[in-house]
Amino acid sequence: MVRRLWAGVLAVGALLGGAVVVGSAPAEARTVAVSDTLLPGQKLMSGQYIRSKSGVYTLIMQPRGDVKLYQRGVSLPLWSSGTWRTGSVLVMGTDGTLQIIYGRTKIWSMGIRSAGAKLVLPDTGNLAIYNTRGKAVWNRHMVIGTLMPQSKLHAPDPAGREVIMYSVNRIYTLKFLTNGNLVLYRNGTTALWSTGVKNTWPESYGWVNPNGAFATANKDGDFTFYYDTRRPGSVLQLRDDGHLVMINGRTTVKTFY
Repeated sequence: MVRRLWAGVLAVGALLGGAVVVGSAPAEARTVAVSDTLLPGQKLMSGQYIRSKSGVYTLIMQPRGDVKLYQRGVSLPLWSSGTWRTGSVLVMGTDGTLQIIYGRTKIWSMGIRSAGAKLVLPDTGNLAIYNTRGKAVWNRHMVIGTLMPQSKLHAPDPAGREVIMYSVNRIYTLKFLTNGNLVLYRNGTTALWSTGVKNTWPESYGWVNPNGAFATANKDGDFTFYYDTRRPGSVLQLRDDGHLVMINGRTTVKTFY
């Protein structure tokens, strides 16, 4: 169904030349960015997309509330937001963060605060947020500071879907090795903590479940690490002091390191 929807969207996009509306999206949704860019304050509603100038890569807001990045001719998405609430909207915030809004509630965000920044999908497919000086402050291979529910960290794989978590100061990183072990590093070299997983299938990934659990799994979906806070809405944070914690609101409910 995703491929059929995407094909239909691309066909309409070829006529309109940019971000589009399909189906019965409201008329005000037509005020969106064209070509490969979302400017501050612009949004993608259900069925709308931006695409690279080459036409090879497309970022689309799915009707079910998930934002996906596709490469032409490849069925699996290169990246997705992992969100699921029908009727959600993708917004390039004026504060420089990329956000998914459901009603009046922000349910997901990526990037760092950088007023005036814009979202660009270049011909390389490396979806990124650029500040007003033209510097990329976030790209699709990064999670900065906080892992929101359903967003994923991903091990290196042939499709180029690796996603690494960074502290805001970029000193600390949380990344998968190819053997499935999730490791916390300082300065990219000193290992501080890990899940201890070894010799699992490649293409492992990790995420925070909306019910408050943090888990890692192999490509078949089998859990390789699992911790349940039992507090829905908890998130994983990698702080500038190197502490890796799960928090619920303002309460720290688990310290991994």
